[in-house]
Amino acid sequence: MPRKVEGGKPLVHERLRRLLFLVPYVAKHPGISLADLARELGLSTEELLRELDLLTLVGRPPFQPDDFIDIYVENGRVFVDLDQRLSAPPRLTAAEAAALAAAAALLRPAAGGALDSALEKLERVVPEEARARYREMGQKIDLTLGAPGGLEPLTRAIVERREVEFDYFTAGRGQTERRTVRPHELFSHRGYWYLSAFCLARQEARLFRLDRVTSVTVTERFFEAQVHGGSKLPNPAEGRGGVRVRFSASAAPYVKERFGDQVKDLDDGRVEVEVTGESNRWLASWVLSFGGDAEVAGPDWAREVVARAARASLES
Repeated sequence: MPRKVEGGKPLVHERLRRLLFLVPYVAKHPGISLADLARELGLSTEELLRELDLLTLVGRPPFQPDDFIDIYVENGRVFVDLDQRLSAPPRLTAAEAAALAAAAALLRPAAGGALDSALEKLERVVPEEARARYREMGQKIDLTLGAPGGLEPLTRAIVERREVEFDYFTAGRGQTERRTVRPHELFSHRGYWYLSAFCLARQEARLFRLDRVTSVTVTERFFEAQVHGGSKLPNPAEGRGGVRVRFSASAAPYVKERFGDQVKDLDDGRVEVEVTGESNRWLASWVLSFGGDAEVAGPDWAREVVARAARASLES
């Protein structure tokens, strides 16, 4: 069982909270005494010095002191100097801002109003000359796949390694049953969100579609991190045909990791996988996201769908 602090939070979370508090607090109170700072954090002087030592390792490998944060003690007082690159918000390109907005949109239902405020601030930091392009790119990105509203408690359970109980509808049996799981990962895949978890009833790793999950309860039971191979990702094209997509040798490692034994090896290190073609928009966006490393091998209608999308992109 992971070590806990008051309130049942793992020790690592409490330490992270302290470290995130330390830098801005010292920057606002330069020269604060070690004793006063330790008292603010509820630490001994020795514990505070260990935290300050850790902060000197914030940077890039090999983590040289003062890469980004130069925090030091002089005559019993604490000072911090921040890298000048941290003194002002970054100037984002239109593409960088659109990518951040697209990633954030997936979490909108779980994050609530705070995310709306963050997205408003995001547009304000985009240089004025790039804002029109930013809005244009945002309109072309398919953001219909939002995160389900129950994402937050499951995310918390994964981070804190807590067992979760929920009711799960099994389509094959047409019935709902209570499950107890040890959650591992949340991800979206071909239009659905999934929870990868170790099912205690089945004693194996399983995937659970979140639209079939109800009555989620995060328990007070903690568990140790487990290593398992995970569950096989569902492929809606299995057994009923689909779209054959071929990938270059450079993209092959990613495809093999994502699709496992569904991947067919071709010559020159290339691979082929069959996917569903239910959504033309998803298919075109997915294939084109690989640039020249992916092409539709068949059928002809799927090749035309992707070709039309590519032409529209070049003309915009």
